[in-house]
Amino acid sequence: MIVSMRKDCTEKDVERVIATITEAGLGHGILHGSERTIIGVHGDITLIAPGRIRELPGVEDIVRISKPYKRAAQVVTPAGVLYDQVSIGDAVVGGGKPVVIAGPCSVESETQIFESAHQVKEAGADALRGGVWKYRSSPYSGWEGIGSGGTNNLEAGLKLIVRAAKEVELPVVVEVLSIDSVSLYEDCSVDALQIGEPNSRNTALLNRLRETPLPVIHKRGNSVDVEAFLLWAERMMVDGKRNIILCERGILSANNYTRNTLDIGGIAALRHNLTSLPIVVDASHGTGIRDLVLPATLAGIVAGAAGALVEVHPNPLIAKSDGKQSLFIEQFRGLVEAVHEAAAMTRSLENYHLRSAEFESHYTQRMEEDRKRFFNGQLAGKNN
Repeated sequence: MIVSMRKDCTEKDVERVIATITEAGLGHGILHGSERTIIGVHGDITLIAPGRIRELPGVEDIVRISKPYKRAAQVVTPAGVLYDQVSIGDAVVGGGKPVVIAGPCSVESETQIFESAHQVKEAGADALRGGVWKYRSSPYSGWEGIGSGGTNNLEAGLKLIVRAAKEVELPVVVEVLSIDSVSLYEDCSVDALQIGEPNSRNTALLNRLRETPLPVIHKRGNSVDVEAFLLWAERMMVDGKRNIILCERGILSANNYTRNTLDIGGIAALRHNLTSLPIVVDASHGTGIRDLVLPATLAGIVAGAAGALVEVHPNPLIAKSDGKQSLFIEQFRGLVEAVHEAAAMTRSLENYHLRSAEFESHYTQRMEEDRKRFFNGQLAGKNN
């Protein structure tokens, strides 16, 4: 990080900035120029809030050199990128085999969730998903889940989906909505927690999840850019937690045909440029249209997703929530097969994905020669 001081700053202003940096356990270096003073800061800059420095007298601007998300950032070794693997029961997300997490939007009854569990298991799902207490943006939306209405209902709903998952020997993923209920989810033997889009920036809830040993699937907020998304994930990681799975589920855009706009480029950026955390794709919420879920899911897999979240219902036409985006079981069977084929094809094409860094030094050496050949020595874009 670089701290640029104003031209009219005093020596005391500089000393005050240095003292603040030192108190945070960071190192520094000073460059006194003819126009202004520059202070370079090195070390783990997450130890200090930029606002603490920016508000000091004499400070003009702060420029970040490294990524602010230290723990979520991509880990690169001489052998290549070191990607994380996160286990949900026996399913390993990021382990090479695509993981498909499927089930209804919400648990509606014992018969419905048990039938759902058997269907997705037989179709090849790796984990069962289902909402017990559902987030609703409108108080008039109706169904808020079998677990709404109090702790007793929530506990009963959690036990119901866990029983269904155990009967078919699948791990279970359930969305958590509040800080107070995290312990209950743990006690009910849920295998993984899901943070939905509405809570993707819930500071208190994300802070609480630092303490849980359970893996967390963190869905991206629909108006959050990919680097801000990583910072929200970083919030859960500050005390060492790493079993976090990112989920792309669509963002707001000018497109009003699909429910959201699935950010395929964002998946590619997260996987190949930005983070070592595994990413899964949720095309059910990304499109909101069941006939678009398969092609959008496959696009996510090819872009770099390690798996998929899919909504499936025994009869989507009578589903109490998100029926239009829930697959018929016949469609889901085809999706599972297609996901595995797409993943295998993507692995076979990995040798074609060449990083720019492998070639940039060669082209840098040619810059002057090529400038003469292409532009008669002029800078590109400059008129003769």
